[in-house]
Amino acid sequence: MNDIDIEIFLNELYMKGQINDSKSINKIDKYLNITPDTGKFLGLLAQITSAERILEVGTSNGYSAAWLALCTDEAVQITTIENDSKKISAARENFLSTGLVDKIKIIEGDAPMILSEMTESFDLVFVDMDRKLYLDILEDVIRLTRTKGVIVFDNAVSHKEEMTDVFNYFNGNSQFHTYLAPIGKGEFVALKKW
Repeated sequence: MNDIDIEIFLNELYMKGQINDSKSINKIDKYLNITPDTGKFLGLLAQITSAERILEVGTSNGYSAAWLALCTDEAVQITTIENDSKKISAARENFLSTGLVDKIKIIEGDAPMILSEMTESFDLVFVDMDRKLYLDILEDVIRLTRTKGVIVFDNAVSHKEEMTDVFNYFNGNSQFHTYLAPIGKGEFVALKKW
């Protein structure tokens, strides 16, 4: 895909998400995609960190994974976890339409259980799932992040009150440098120093 095709695809995918969410009554049926500027930010982080292995927790319809895939080299591998079979079907369809299906591996199931069984290490981890479970997955997310790797949590401004325990954990831990980026719905970034 050339740059124009990528931009058109991402814009169309974002608009599909907005239309879906405006029609959905139940929160579980909404895609709740990141904003386009957050997608650019994640793509930039992946490039700056020379990420070769990326983990995403919360696939939805694949919008954020598509940003990460399209902003990085062909050799970069992305693993994304999602529990909702309808959202997985939508994501697979979106990945197939752009030839990203070989670059992105979708794991279906319960994120806390899957993460607890994973052993690979990742350069960049993006967490965008039910915020009530963030603390439940925190130790595994940290364990799976390589030294000098980056962890990003979405909704850090829009749902700041729900993120307090996560902020406190990282800000009180000398193992990490942290930054709250006022982009999109707010991105809390933690750099693992050692």
